[in-house]
Amino acid sequence: MKRPLWSWLRKPGAPALLLAALTGWIFLWALTNPLGTAPDEPSHYAKAVAAGRGQVLGEPVPLARLRSFGVFSEDSLRQVRNAYRGFELPAQLRITTSPPCTALDPEVSAACLRQATAVPPGRAESIVGAYPPLMYLSEGALTRAAWSVRSGYVFARFGSALVSAALLAAATWLLLGGQGRPGRRPLALAGIAAAVTPMVVFLGSQAGASGTELTGALACAAAALRLSRAEQPSARAWWVAGIAMAVTALSRPMAPLWIVLAAALGAGRLSPRTAWHRLREGGRPATAAAATVMLGLAGSVLWTQALSLRTPVLWGRLGHGLVLAAETAAESARQTVGVFGWQSVPLPTALYGLWALLAGGLFLAAFAVGRRRDRALLAGGLLVVVVLYELLAAAVFIQNGFGMQGRYILPALVMLPLLSVEVLADRLPAHLRARAATAAAGVIAVSGAGQFAAWLTNSHRYAVGPDGPLWFFLPQPAWSPPGGWTPWTALACIPMIVTFAAARAAHRDALAAAGATPAAGATPAAGATPAAGPGHGPRPGSGRPGPGPDSFRRDHIPLRTRPTRPTRR
Repeated sequence: MKRPLWSWLRKPGAPALLLAALTGWIFLWALTNPLGTAPDEPSHYAKAVAAGRGQVLGEPVPLARLRSFGVFSEDSLRQVRNAYRGFELPAQLRITTSPPCTALDPEVSAACLRQATAVPPGRAESIVGAYPPLMYLSEGALTRAAWSVRSGYVFARFGSALVSAALLAAATWLLLGGQGRPGRRPLALAGIAAAVTPMVVFLGSQAGASGTELTGALACAAAALRLSRAEQPSARAWWVAGIAMAVTALSRPMAPLWIVLAAALGAGRLSPRTAWHRLREGGRPATAAAATVMLGLAGSVLWTQALSLRTPVLWGRLGHGLVLAAETAAESARQTVGVFGWQSVPLPTALYGLWALLAGGLFLAAFAVGRRRDRALLAGGLLVVVVLYELLAAAVFIQNGFGMQGRYILPALVMLPLLSVEVLADRLPAHLRARAATAAAGVIAVSGAGQFAAWLTNSHRYAVGPDGPLWFFLPQPAWSPPGGWTPWTALACIPMIVTFAAARAAHRDALAAAGATPAAGATPAAGATPAAGPGHGPRPGSGRPGPGPDSFRRDHIPLRTRPTRPTRR
């Protein structure tokens, strides 16, 4: 009997609890972060509002107009001249897409956002106007119910948050699907908790497509790992994988690169030839999934090329760019964990070390227990992230005058924790599963505390400024979301507590599964009677138990036996 697609959501087990906590964090950020304080969020908002009203592409902005802004260098104009578009917005939703005051002065609170700003009549000009429109259509559809700029922002953020939460759910279901060892579940959840850094949550809660790109990359990696396991994937797994990859491909201009990396990850777990046979054996669901992914990739590439969003590489500057990228690698690494706002709200140093310990610990543990092929794949994955960072920084972002940010390489980085826990689940010795379950529960619980600390840091910065009083929600703050900080801080404790409950449930389930499955080489206790089953009871007159059901299995693959014909006496 097949289980329902989301059967683990019916009762509050560990996967449902962790997914609820991460979703809660995303929506909490969407409601409490000041408007426009994510990278280019005013431009994302303008494009979403326009897309919801049928303006998918808008009108190009003349180059002379861009030069008149006085903020773009000639290098930057190589990229933004094709990305900038103008849109006609309703008067009650129209904004200026200039950076907010908090981006220009990192020392002030968000109180400056209350000052009225002059909104120019006519078109709103967006620096992301030429980006693929799929995600903006979903956000813009919700903004049709908006009546003000604030409500428009909230609806646009909700559109982004819903898609991000759906992709997180798909990643969780794919990673937990299929047969496997009893200790797979807590390890898989630990990988998700380590991969979803506060930066992933922050971007998933803001208007735009960055959150979809990040959570989509997570779902693509989970799909590649699920489809590369020993057992044949179900039709549902093929469909979920295909849809998740297609949506990811249509999120942002660089998104097809993450689809290629995920496919390489799956092929590395199997082999190119075995992966091809797996696709052929999948039948119609596999063919339909592959066709869906190819359509998504083709749509993204054709859109990007038609609008000339790819700027040519200046090869003479490549060497200098590689040096600059190496010099800024430490700052970019911190940004993958969390530097919020317009790269102006850093986290405490301890949180960066904490996340490096979580993800790095999983990686090193997988490298220690993995076989030669596993170690080669882990080392190769890390090398790909480093090389991609250098090439993207030196050949694209540094040459365009914007500089490299950690969020640009984060979609590749989130795949490594999932690969690590997959290797651990496959190769970990049976006698270490209980300890691994305890460690995995610790990773989940610590990540919940880290998410809470990250939200507090961001809220403190906008409530009273970086140098304001520590207990910002008790005195009268300079800025607060609707209702004040006290109820929102109390609400922020809920997803942290739910994360702790998920860690406890995962540890309990793992210990129960390990207790129900004897370790390899263990002997039954004295006086224990093996469970009898059809054809597996004691042989008459022998005094010895018959073969158990596990004796007919090799590497979790049931042997085919030919039925025997009854003989007449």
